[in-house]
Amino acid sequence: MTDIEIKRAHAGQIEDIVGLLQRAYRGEESRQGWTSEADLIDGDRSTPEEITALMHDPEQILLVANSVSQGLMGCVAIKRLDRTQDFTSMTKCLFGKFAVEPKAQGSGIGKKLLAAAEAAARTNFRAHKMQMTVVEQRHELIEFYKRRGYCATGNHILMTDIHDDPTMTKGHDLVLLEFEKDLKSYNSVLHTP
Repeated sequence: MTDIEIKRAHAGQIEDIVGLLQRAYRGEESRQGWTSEADLIDGDRSTPEEITALMHDPEQILLVANSVSQGLMGCVAIKRLDRTQDFTSMTKCLFGKFAVEPKAQGSGIGKKLLAAAEAAARTNFRAHKMQMTVVEQRHELIEFYKRRGYCATGNHILMTDIHDDPTMTKGHDLVLLEFEKDLKSYNSVLHTP
């Protein structure tokens, strides 16, 4: 898809972003793409309140991929994890809320969004590392991130430690594996005003 523009999300896109996250990961519609968690996890992937809070948090940036012809096609968020007092030292960012319309998955939008998120982390937060988590059972997704330079850290989080509702995981004992990428040698820059 060639008419994709990546920029910061705005308040008028909140409902569309929540819908996109749901379509990309949960429910029957998510099965059209390869990022579906429908067999593993139930419930809402996000809420309007969560996206609103993210957009108002100065420690986070939410980027969207818009198509002139098709509208919102993807999103990704980055969050500064460690903040230095003098703003001169480099930091680490967390990567999440990554979604591409199921029918457009595999078209290169995700690769563009990931590169834009890494550039925004370096430019806006002086990040030297990007961190993220992936459900252990999502082998194809793990391979996608490995091909883009992400390496397993050996750390993990139990899904039960971050979600109170045991029915959300459909009886699966889910583990989130942590991955990290060194951004110090990353040269591309995206300014996100």
